[in-house]
Amino acid sequence: MSVALSMRKQAKSMAKAWPQFKRARRPRHGGTSWIGQVRPHLGNFTVEITYGESFEFPHVRVLHPLLRRLPENVEGELPHVYWQADGPILCLFDPAQGEWDKSMLIAETTVPWIFDWLTCYEIWTMTEKWVGGGRHPECAIQTAR
Repeated sequence: MSVALSMRKQAKSMAKAWPQFKRARRPRHGGTSWIGQVRPHLGNFTVEITYGESFEFPHVRVLHPLLRRLPENVEGELPHVYWQADGPILCLFDPAQGEWDKSMLIAETTVPWIFDWLTCYEIWTMTEKWVGGGRHPECAIQTAR
């Protein structure tokens, strides 16, 4: 069994590897959030990574610009997201395959995966085809709307 990394170690790693992400405490869930800008290829995106000890994995939301939806798309109006009441969380890995656990650094896994997801998203908005692979539509879990 792997040992969960402390929030302090996660924060230190994020600050060193991704200084454009600024840390902010989130008292609502007792964890930490980082907000920063990334530019995968074509556009600039402001994203928020939220993580706490009670989370099974980091939650990533695109804050700006709002993600475009294609309601008639065969892969779903916005593929590879988990729908929650306050908006979609990006589906960055397959939890059933054990691709992420609490012993991993967010800076080394989640942030690079954000770039990959946003690249696939940019292609999807142009071609209406998701090129990122993964299990779909299982990944697009409808938890709440």
